[in-house]
Amino acid sequence: GEAHSDGVRIVLLGKTGAGKSGTGNTILRKKAFKSLLTSRSVTRDCQKDTSELNRRRITVIDTPDLFDTGVDNVEIRKEIVKCISMVAPGPHVFLLVIQLGRFTNEKKEAVKMIQETFVEKSRMYTMVLFTRGDNLRGTTIQDFIEDDDSLQYLIQQCGKRYHVFSNIETQVSELLDKIDCMVAVNGGSFFTNEMFQQVEKNIKEEQEKILEEKEEEIKRIEEELTAKYDAEIEQMKKENERERLKMQ
Repeated sequence: GEAHSDGVRIVLLGKTGAGKSGTGNTILRKKAFKSLLTSRSVTRDCQKDTSELNRRRITVIDTPDLFDTGVDNVEIRKEIVKCISMVAPGPHVFLLVIQLGRFTNEKKEAVKMIQETFVEKSRMYTMVLFTRGDNLRGTTIQDFIEDDDSLQYLIQQCGKRYHVFSNIETQVSELLDKIDCMVAVNGGSFFTNEMFQQVEKNIKEEQEKILEEKEEEIKRIEEELTAKYDAEIEQMKKENERERLKMQ
């Protein structure tokens, strides 16, 4: 879709405790989302809030933990469709929120989710947002990324777009600048449910193709085994016949 105003629609994705809700609150400059640093997942459903910043309407959607290993891809996709319709006509950016210094499994799950759920089209609208930037303690984010292959891969999957956040308000305008830049590269467009349905269709076709290939493979193995089995039975019959003739 085309952007009709200079508003920005943002969807936050990430694990519980990665700082999604806090990030949403910083961007909107108000306590919009519950931010409990507990292991209990606070956000059960998508939540939406808006603010006016420098005469721009900023809309943020906070999402449940879609990286939870107990959540299957179908659930994740349903939730994403819900998010997209909550920021109709569609979000300008999916911010993949990862807490610095706390993401061994989180990162792998993020990579897996991006690969399985976000087909190429949707990755054009995705940016990695590192929270707790103060955890870098003197290292640069570039060094941090270079030290980690799966992190490099994740950022590449997201068009090499990332931003570091310590929940300081000055970083919000920098983040919005990066989002604007991304929107411009995308021709002013945003991610729509039609695009997502196309993604769904592609995934379904891919899965059907895999199933067909598997079925063909199974059939081939069955035929080979049958041929082998028939040959063995034939061999046994011949041997039995030879034994019988010997005994006569």
